[in-house]
Formats: sequence, C-alpha cells, structure tokens
Amino acid sequence: MSESEVRQCIESVSMNVGSMRYAEALREAARLAPVEGEALKLEQVKAVVLVASHLKTEKTITESLSGLNPDEEDNLMKFVYIGLSMKDAAMSLPLFKIHEALTKKAGLGCIVRAVCAK
Repeated sequence: MSESEVRQCIESVSMNVGSMRYAEALREAARLAPVEGEALKLEQVKAVVLVASHLKTEKTITESLSGLNPDEEDNLMKFVYIGLSMKDAAMSLPLFKIHEALTKKAGLGCIVRAVCAK
C-alpha cells in the first residue's frame, strides 16, 4: 500500500468522525494494516484513537465493531497493541475499551494474530 493511500484513509477517518459516522470511521481506520514507517504508523494509531475516544459506551463500541470483517478485526487489534506499547495514558483508555469489545467479538485468535504479526 502506498503512503498516499494510507494518508487518504486517515483523512477519511477524520471526515467520518467529523460527521459523527463512527462505525464508518472505525471500519476505515481498520481497513489497512499497519505500515512499516514509524511516523505514518503513529498517524494510523492516532486515527484509531480518535475514533475510539468518541465511542463512549459499550453499546456504541459493539455496534461499531459489528461491521468489521476478520481482516479488519485483526488490523484493529494490531493498532490497539501498537498504541498500548507507546505507554501514553491518554491513548490507553479508549484502546483498552476497544480491546475488550474486540476480544469478545473476534476471540482470542485475534489477539494471537496481532501479537504474532510481523
């Protein structure tokens, strides 16, 4: 995937959040796998955190996750673990909420695939 494709995805996430279309924003954020470049990967994680921070209840998180396919679930879990590894308290709470709901939906295999991914 190209850098421009990733940047377009991040911009789409922001536009969806601005329009309060959180499920679409989450799906867009999870559409592409994490990239190799650290700066761009950080922007991807921040896009996920942006969406997650607007999902205030367990119900809205669950509803937003319901539209994800298995590849998107795995990508999202990768972003959760990348974000948690940054040890930023402001990022952690929304990411833990996503982690909990995503684990309920996708199962432990999603965690294993995210942790074992290159």
